[in-house]
Amino acid sequence: MSDREYPWLERSTAAVLLLVLAALGGMVLAAWHPEWTRGLAARHPEWASWVAPEVQVGVVLALLVAALLLVSATALLHTRS
Repeated sequence: MSDREYPWLERSTAAVLLLVLAALGGMVLAAWHPEWTRGLAARHPEWASWVAPEVQVGVVLALLVAALLLVSATALLHTRS
């Protein structure tokens, strides 16, 4: 058995951090090969709003804020135990 008090918080934090890593990796890949994202929008016009830079920025910003809050809460709870 684990001695952690909040395993759900740590798992959620890890999941959000992995999503941040995947989102930033996708942005780097899209910057490196912009023809891939243009081709995706051309093949799937219903995804065109998702591929829009404004949406990408909003999603990454929300993920970063969530990661910051979750890491802060996890660290605070670890120092209090």
